[in-house]
Amino acid sequence: MRRGWGLRARMAGSYVLVTAAAVIVVEAVVLIVVVPGLLGGGQQDARVLVAGLTAREIASNAGERAAQLGRLPDVAQFPLGDRNLHLLPGQAQLTADGAEVRIPYTAEAQEGSAPMSMALLADPSGRIVTSSYPARYPVGGEIDAGVLAKLKTNPKGYGAEGREVLWSVVPVSVIRADARDVVGLVYVQIPVAAKIKASGRRGTTVWDGLSGQLGLGLLVLLGALPVGAVFGLLSTRRLLGRLRSLADSTDAVAAGDYERRVPVAGDDEVARLETGFNRMAERLAEAMATERALAGAGERARIARELHDSISQDLFSLRLLAGGLRRALPEGSPMHPRVEAMERTVTGTLREMQALLLELRPVALRGAGLIPALDELARAYRDRLGIPVETELEPVGLDPAAEPALLRVAQEALANAVKHARPSTVVVRLADAGGGRIELSVRDDGAGFDPDRAADRHGMGLGLMRERVAELGGELRVESAPDRGTTVRATLGPVA
Repeated sequence: MRRGWGLRARMAGSYVLVTAAAVIVVEAVVLIVVVPGLLGGGQQDARVLVAGLTAREIASNAGERAAQLGRLPDVAQFPLGDRNLHLLPGQAQLTADGAEVRIPYTAEAQEGSAPMSMALLADPSGRIVTSSYPARYPVGGEIDAGVLAKLKTNPKGYGAEGREVLWSVVPVSVIRADARDVVGLVYVQIPVAAKIKASGRRGTTVWDGLSGQLGLGLLVLLGALPVGAVFGLLSTRRLLGRLRSLADSTDAVAAGDYERRVPVAGDDEVARLETGFNRMAERLAEAMATERALAGAGERARIARELHDSISQDLFSLRLLAGGLRRALPEGSPMHPRVEAMERTVTGTLREMQALLLELRPVALRGAGLIPALDELARAYRDRLGIPVETELEPVGLDPAAEPALLRVAQEALANAVKHARPSTVVVRLADAGGGRIELSVRDDGAGFDPDRAADRHGMGLGLMRERVAELGGELRVESAPDRGTTVRATLGPVA
């Protein structure tokens, strides 16, 4: 019980890790998309807009004041800059709502090569009327001619970015008798290198842009962890119970309890394993009961046929299903140990059944020679399985001690042909190969296979046939190709 809970915990943990990894990957993708915009030109475009909005606000106020005075206001009537705001060269600060930039009043020249955040009000000729930085741009000074040229080509205002500053020029207009007269201009600049921060609660730094995204991702991650854990525990509870029951029942049958059964639920791979297990246990129980009740030689042959035709096939199918489930499971899945244990148990039972068949089947050889035994074997496949098995049997001079081995080679070759190749015809041939050598061949026109992968396809069958023939000093060859049938040839040397 403790092992089952440990498996549930590991599977639930895997769900949690997958959920967390998915959230982290999505968050990383979002950050990859968002960060370049925060670090790149998007922020500069926003600052150009902020500079333009600031210049327009100053120009609007100056225009209203000019309309009242009939001229541009002077420095006493329209001072620029906040005397309580102190910014160093290269710095800038937004207003509380983040819509405009705050302009400091700088009375003394600042040291440093970086430009200042500043604003100027000038008349149409470019003469400065009022300045937020009189130490460098005094009243009566001149604005750069290039700025005036830009304003002339863009009379509604101009904003751009340079190598050192982001700046905007906006005309100051007064409306008189349905006409709009330009009476001056406002120039506002922000240092390019400035990391703008808000004076209120809002911010526009890179961290300000990322903190909300990271916080949301963290909340999603914290919420996904318990959900993943609960989902993992609930989703694996039933599956683990079925696998545990199937593994325990397999161990019980391997120990001799042939009455053990498991309930079949659903129509998935595990359900197919459960169905195959129940069928195997039922037929194995019937076969064992029949073997204990019957002791005659004829009944032993019948039991051998029943075991081969039913239980061996079911065992083989159950092993394939267990192997398929093991390969279908993800790498490192905690269910691997139980599925592998099930596959090993079925493989061992199949090997024991094959050994039992080898002990039961050769009874017919005791009262006759090899040729009648081969005829009986071919007739059994025709009558019992409906498979056309033809014989071409010539009398040969064969050591009687070699006959059981050749009969078993023919048995195994026929079983492999029926089990793997799905042939329409099988031919069993016994002939004199010349030079005192005897050849037994089993040829089918079925699916064929790659002889280099024979061990994967046929398990121990070909190996056992080769061992039997080699013990008699002979040679076993397998000739096959995909879709071209298979021929098994056993050649023995001359009789001493």
